[in-house]
Amino acid sequence: MLNASKIFLSASIISALILSSCGGSEKTETTEEKPTTEETCFYSYNQTSGAQVRWTAFKTTEKVPVGGQFNQANVTVGEKSTKITDVLKTVKFNIPTSSTNTANEARDEKIVTSFFGAMDATDIIIGHVKDATGDNKTGTCVFYLTLNNIEKETTLNYTLEDAKLTLSGEIDLLDFNAEAAVESLNKVCEALHKGTDGVSKTWSVVELEIETTLNKDCH
Repeated sequence: MLNASKIFLSASIISALILSSCGGSEKTETTEEKPTTEETCFYSYNQTSGAQVRWTAFKTTEKVPVGGQFNQANVTVGEKSTKITDVLKTVKFNIPTSSTNTANEARDEKIVTSFFGAMDATDIIIGHVKDATGDNKTGTCVFYLTLNNIEKETTLNYTLEDAKLTLSGEIDLLDFNAEAAVESLNKVCEALHKGTDGVSKTWSVVELEIETTLNKDCH
């Protein structure tokens, strides 16, 4: 007589042969991943959206911020590109200083007359981009900016979120020999620029922020 272990082994071999001949073994199906294709996006300046140029000046020794903007900024930009740095490198602009807006007409008049008016040939601020480095998310942009009839390099950082482009940084008016203009503004605003220490002060450093929504065409 065959013992139980031999009977079990024989049955296992027979079952394996039957499954093999009948194609009963399981097959693992593999699915090939289709390669994903990235969109190519072209950026260009949107004249309809325009550019919003905002600034923050500071008064008193406590450095209290005073915000404002220019209601008019005339910008020209070259052809569209897949690289935002290529678009930035073609930027040229001029800004009429008479379009100053701080939501206070009396203050606007003082800034236009006693500040910009105390500079040489600064009824219009002009500039163009010298260079831009970075990618389609962040980078730096170097401007040639003319104030008080003096041209200086000004570096701003940029960020791009979808089609919204923002540039930010600061300038020191002393770099443009504008000490007299700062003093002139402080004189007409002396009482309003006094802090708790009784000292009237207008700071020469001004923060800048430029914002625009670009055309973004992806395919």
